[in-house]
Amino acid sequence: MEFKKFNGKLICNFEFKSQTELAQFLLEIASYADKTHHHPDCKIHKAFQLEVTLFTHDKNAITKLDLDLAAFIIKIFQLKNSPK
Repeated sequence: MEFKKFNGKLICNFEFKSQTELAQFLLEIASYADKTHHHPDCKIHKAFQLEVTLFTHDKNAITKLDLDLAAFIIKIFQLKNSPK
């Protein structure tokens, strides 16, 4: 699982077993984003798929804020989906 550069933005798609699992994951992202004052663009597809796009709009570029947020998102996704 990793973010890929597409049209000058970082994008990653995540798939979940339930809407609740997706919502809990999105809430963790939102809490971190609020603390760092840097928010991703998120789209929910078919109730269980989440597309996350990272891009610093005021800089019109991918910045360290995006890279740090991407690393956080991948880390929490891997922690939640690692074999127990």
